[in-house]
Amino acid sequence: MSRTLHGEWTKLRTVPGQLWTLPALPLAMIGCTVLVATAAHPKESGTLDPTVLSLSGVYVAQTVAVLVAVAVVSSEYPRTIRTTLLANPRRGQVFTAKTLLVAGAVGALSVPAVALSLLAGRRTLDQVSQLPLSSGVVWRATSGTAVYLLLTALLAAGIALIVRHAAAAVGVALALLYGPYLAILIIKMPDHVLHTIQKASPMTAGLAVQTATGTGTAPLSPGEGLAVLAGYAGAALTAGWLVLRVRDA
Repeated sequence: MSRTLHGEWTKLRTVPGQLWTLPALPLAMIGCTVLVATAAHPKESGTLDPTVLSLSGVYVAQTVAVLVAVAVVSSEYPRTIRTTLLANPRRGQVFTAKTLLVAGAVGALSVPAVALSLLAGRRTLDQVSQLPLSSGVVWRATSGTAVYLLLTALLAAGIALIVRHAAAAVGVALALLYGPYLAILIIKMPDHVLHTIQKASPMTAGLAVQTATGTGTAPLSPGEGLAVLAGYAGAALTAGWLVLRVRDA
């Protein structure tokens, strides 16, 4: 298992295009947060949740998390995956190694990215009344955002195992994340339909964890929202494992 995991890490770090994707996650998270917080400061931000504004870079950072996950899983398709499975025919180990690498890479990047994004956003919104950093609500929103990015990456990893094509996997994952959200913005819907979509969509449900004041836009508690996203990620990984197990390389 350790050799398989080391092999997967070697593949990721020795391909320049994939390696440069890694630092893009914190840069995207922090940069987008500063832009959004600056645009909302000082008048408009008074009507919005400052903690959500300080973590708003997640909307761009999740795209990078998807790219990292897809790069780890599907970069070998359609040819070199045969070499990997010839070297280690235990497909369960290959699946586990790829999943652990996705979780480790995105998790290691998400924690500092989210923490620095929060600090940068709070500094930009320094004239707005905010909860103290010691507040349990702020800690929950911050740690929950890091977990959100991790679950998003695992969801993309499962999709990549199913689709077996990098561009298609990225497209499916981003459509699943952004599609319902864009539909909500574009199409005028009855409230009950809107709430149903928000409850069922992985992005709007998962990001309920950021809410620090009020109830937020999604009619779900933070824990329920993350559970919805975790369900999507678990289902995608399960399906991906079955595809890897039964299909030819």
